[in-house]
Amino acid sequence: MGYKNFNSSVYCPVFSIANIQDFTTFEKHFDELVKHTNVGKVYLETYRGGNMLTEEELLKLKSFFESKGMKLAGGITTEDEDHGDGGFHPFCYTSSQTREKLKSIVTLTSKLFDEFILDDFYFTNCRCPRCIESKGTRSWTQFRLDLMKDISENVIVKTAKDVNPNVKAIIKYPNWYEHYQDAGYNLEDEPLIFDYIYTGTETRNPMYSQQHLPKYLSYFIVRYLEHVKPGKNLGGWFDPYECTYNLTSYLDQAYLTLFAKAKEAMLFNLSSLTKDPTFHNFAPAVGRMMEDVDGYLQLLGTPTGVATYLPYHSHGEDFLHNYIGMCGIPLDPYPTYPSEAKNILLTANAACDPEIIEKVKKSLMNGADVMVTSGFVEKLGEDFLEFMHVTYTTRKALVNSYAYSPNGGVSYGGHVETANKILIPQLEFFTNDVWELIGGLGTDNNFPILLKTKYGNGRMFIVTIPDDFGDLYNYPETILNTIRESIQDQMRVRLQSRSNVTLFTYDNDTFIVRSFNPFIHNISIVINEEDVVLYDLERQREVTTTSTSTNGETIFTVEAYPSTNMVFQIKRLNTPS
Repeated sequence: MGYKNFNSSVYCPVFSIANIQDFTTFEKHFDELVKHTNVGKVYLETYRGGNMLTEEELLKLKSFFESKGMKLAGGITTEDEDHGDGGFHPFCYTSSQTREKLKSIVTLTSKLFDEFILDDFYFTNCRCPRCIESKGTRSWTQFRLDLMKDISENVIVKTAKDVNPNVKAIIKYPNWYEHYQDAGYNLEDEPLIFDYIYTGTETRNPMYSQQHLPKYLSYFIVRYLEHVKPGKNLGGWFDPYECTYNLTSYLDQAYLTLFAKAKEAMLFNLSSLTKDPTFHNFAPAVGRMMEDVDGYLQLLGTPTGVATYLPYHSHGEDFLHNYIGMCGIPLDPYPTYPSEAKNILLTANAACDPEIIEKVKKSLMNGADVMVTSGFVEKLGEDFLEFMHVTYTTRKALVNSYAYSPNGGVSYGGHVETANKILIPQLEFFTNDVWELIGGLGTDNNFPILLKTKYGNGRMFIVTIPDDFGDLYNYPETILNTIRESIQDQMRVRLQSRSNVTLFTYDNDTFIVRSFNPFIHNISIVINEEDVVLYDLERQREVTTTSTSTNGETIFTVEAYPSTNMVFQIKRLNTPS
């Protein structure tokens, strides 16, 4: 039982396990789940939505799962009773009654378990009169950050440790990382208070849901939180909801969670995967998928990518990183500035750091390539003129025709056109001080898509982000290739392809390519060394494909199939397999 490279677990909400009368039938459902998914750990929830299990009920459940050889942990969802007006209703933490209630929940949970996790309702959106008064002159963000730090330290963790000094408390962070601070998720302080953290890797249909979560998020957020609390990010948690339009969309979450090297894959939740006929084939499918990934995961090194910076409590271009990841640029996100990196991408989030100018200056002086978005330029305003004479204007341009330069911006030498028109902000730049590598063509005019200048020993680029971030996918392949080459020039591998093909790179010359396109198409893989071959780690054989070696690079042309992974290792010619 179990997997070699990660654990598999299942979360059991109160509504899944309350009032079980027929344990024989329940056992059949659970055994079927374990058969498919190798679940070895169960999280038993003690409280959710006004419903709390009794100690007697929990002891009976513990006895059942222990008899099945399961590791056990507790779970708490700090969701209040349904108020009947829609939305979610976390606790009001300024209430003394709430604090006492939470202490009683934590007391019971810590008494029965040596580990428990907080589901991602552990935030606050309350604006009741008491909260308004408590906030005082602080912003809602600062008030909520302060409040949840206090609750974490003095109500949850203190209570838990008083009851059970050996208990380990875990906070699960949700998928909506851009907005943590606005609902009190204190990513700077809480990881120091809790023993471990956990990652929500759930993605939805980015167009037909309230959340803007491209598939790449399931990878990106694991890597971000791993850098928040290195070695103590215990796993990734995903669910089947809003995935019924395509079973693959459920599996995408699992694949990318594991590509990010999550230590555990948590399935939410027991009822959905065992009783709900809507999801009857999800458990067998995810089980086969996890078995597949387990076969090669140990061959992959530590994830790498273009370093990107999301300061604590920052907000910028909403979830833009994941749209960029869906364009085939691998990202490695940090909560602190990646001063040692040689390839850096900065969105408007990074401009929230009041010291960002000096930090970027040092990177450029040390020879880094730094690419910033048009939103970063807009946020810094005149301060950005330190690096480039570029101004973010209030004007827009509608483009579907593009020119690109083969000689570093001296002149244009190519042209591509697409059917879809894209609305972009207009940037102004000083001729001969800044070089336009890509332009969107207008009427007797053009508008920068990619700008470049030298600064110190490094290079700075500005990439123009469309008003609709999803329109990044509509940039033609040639345009995306130029952007990739600019920011990945010092990296081992990069793609030449249309959008919706993702690249995951590792520090031992291995990488994964996964296409999210619904059709077969050719892509090129560029390796920054001549005379190398690609080795297929799944099939344990050298890849037979078209390749050319020139100018210090080897380019391989391969077919990308829908929802299929290509797992490669780069090997020099005549290197033993």
